[in-house]
Amino acid sequence: MADIKNLQGWAGYDAAQDAWAMIGSQFSPFFIAGQTKATQGATFRGWEAARKVLGKDLFCRPQETGDCVAVSATDMMNLTQLIEIVAGQNETFKPLFAPYAYAIGRCLIGKNQLKGRGAGSIGSWQAYGIQKYGVLAEETDGLPSYSGTLADKWGDDRDGWRKWIDIGDDHRIKTVSQVTTWSQLVDAVSNGYLATIASDLGFDNNLSSGYNRRKGSWAHQMGIWGVSDDKSKPWVAIHNQWGDRHERIRDFETEKEWPTGMLRVRPDDIEEAFRRGEVMVYSHFDGYPDRSNSWDDWAFITGV
Repeated sequence: MADIKNLQGWAGYDAAQDAWAMIGSQFSPFFIAGQTKATQGATFRGWEAARKVLGKDLFCRPQETGDCVAVSATDMMNLTQLIEIVAGQNETFKPLFAPYAYAIGRCLIGKNQLKGRGAGSIGSWQAYGIQKYGVLAEETDGLPSYSGTLADKWGDDRDGWRKWIDIGDDHRIKTVSQVTTWSQLVDAVSNGYLATIASDLGFDNNLSSGYNRRKGSWAHQMGIWGVSDDKSKPWVAIHNQWGDRHERIRDFETEKEWPTGMLRVRPDDIEEAFRRGEVMVYSHFDGYPDRSNSWDDWAFITGV
């Protein structure tokens, strides 16, 4: 496995602030329209959608380079697809291709500022890139397989990735907002709107306290897949896309194991990310609808 230093790829607080000054106005203020679900004290485990739809945990391909902003965002959007399917939307689940997301963030939104300077990006670049240009499914004709080498090439605007822009354009996230408080995060995630968290916060792999506590520094972005606002044992469920590096977590309440790669973190241990990081909520993915039962399509194909 790659050294974790080579898997960290958040460009840092100062760069994130500069990016926000340029594109922050493109994001909507955080607000859940028509919210009826009470969220105080709520618990939400997003990964249960994968278990319901797929019958297993979502497969998340481990990073091979510092493309964490893209891998975390596409993993989170894969899970968002499954949450939308459980909620009744007529979609077919299609895993997303992280190198394309990485390229649009670094090259189109970041305007190649990091070209030739190693792997990495910024959360707002990635979020706005997906909102503006969309994403590709892994099964898109002609796409190569994921690798760190490919991600590095595409992130430096090499190897002709731009020819797929018109395809990605059909599948966008409609709304992205930055959240700056624990209560906002609970409101978002408990309503099924997952998030990414980019910061310099590191965590240990010792669950003796029941939680992964703050330790060291990771310039890194990960996904937020669940929350609990339970007053006695609150938590935020963070998915780290480094593969099977963390001790498996057993749920406090259900006693079921969480998916591979999860961290269970106390809310107060992520407070600094609200001040000196990027916590971005994504909502309403324009996914891949299943049209197999459409009479209009059938008539067109058969010539009826």
